[in-house]
Amino acid sequence: MNPDIVIVREGDGYRLLHGHLRLATELGRTGEVDVDVRGEGRIRIVRVQDELQVCRDGRRLPLYRQ
Repeated sequence: MNPDIVIVREGDGYRLLHGHLRLATELGRTGEVDVDVRGEGRIRIVRVQDELQVCRDGRRLPLYRQ
């Protein structure tokens, strides 16, 4: 779990607010990152081809970066 990455729930997905470079570095090393989202709990971010997705409760949701 990485406290340098800040993600919030937004509509039907999640939005990355802070830690773009840290997230890219961690994903480059392991291919997945666990992040604690306030009010949501722990989520797992994975790289799927050219996009990032959030895995939570057996579902895959989008991670918006802009």
